[in-house]
Amino acid sequence: MEIRYINPFIDYGFKKLFATEGNKDILISFLNAVIEDAADPIVDLTYKNVELIGDFNGTRDSYLDAYCETSKGRQFIVEMQNSWQPFFKDRTIYYAAKALSNQAVKEDPTKRERAVPKKKPKKWDYRLNEVYIIAVMNFNFPTEEYKPGDYHHRIMLTDLADNHVFYDKLTFIYLEMRKVGRVSLDLGRPLDRWLMALYRLWGEEELPAELDEPVFKKLYKEAEYACFTPNQQLTYMRSWKRELDIYNQLEGGRILGHEEGLEEGRAWGREEGLKEGRVLGREEGREEERKAIAQKMLEAGSDPAFVKAITGL
Repeated sequence: MEIRYINPFIDYGFKKLFATEGNKDILISFLNAVIEDAADPIVDLTYKNVELIGDFNGTRDSYLDAYCETSKGRQFIVEMQNSWQPFFKDRTIYYAAKALSNQAVKEDPTKRERAVPKKKPKKWDYRLNEVYIIAVMNFNFPTEEYKPGDYHHRIMLTDLADNHVFYDKLTFIYLEMRKVGRVSLDLGRPLDRWLMALYRLWGEEELPAELDEPVFKKLYKEAEYACFTPNQQLTYMRSWKRELDIYNQLEGGRILGHEEGLEEGRAWGREEGLKEGRVLGREEGREEERKAIAQKMLEAGSDPAFVKAITGL
């Protein structure tokens, strides 16, 4: 397989580019472009544990693609999703809920002092830091939900009566990457330059002239497959294979479902046809019977008007 740059939508590829300490500046640039907050840009961040542990026995743990926190406490969860999932929105809501609930001050019973402390610990007042969920999607939302040219969605809690933002500390940002190649991007806008970089990275031979900036030069350099160690190349190819397996499973399910649907449709059609045929046959039989009766009555000299009244013909 001859490639120059890795696919950023492959799980390992995305984490290699955005979730490693040496590429923190790449993630900062991407986040600033996404949140578009020139008044309060991100200048530094700390990577957090990507494992969100379940609260109850039997609850599955979740592993995030990138989870970080700024010096001011703002938290960012970045998820790359390569294939469609029926409950992807639910998944992002769940991640947000975990990021919010994890901010609660929890008392550790193993660290309690037997003696009464001189100063009581400050009780938690439910004040939360901002949480951003950024979903980079290599699929589209249903066509009836958004227009073909709408690829950037910023979602917040709003009051439906007048559409004002009810709560400004929880933001969901969804990026539909498959639409990026079909729209005219505004390359004067940092977000659109970043979307162009991600969309065109895989399969490019050289850095596009429109992206001649230090951060994109580093992005493309870090994405060069030939610069990976043999172990990194192996891990990337394994991640690629997993994505192909998932795709084939989904595609196989779609084809099987289509075939089963056709067979069920044909069976239903046969059954409905038999029902309709039986009904039609009975109707035609009764029609022929009325005609035979009418013929005999006419041959016996009955008045035609009387025959019509009796047979309904």
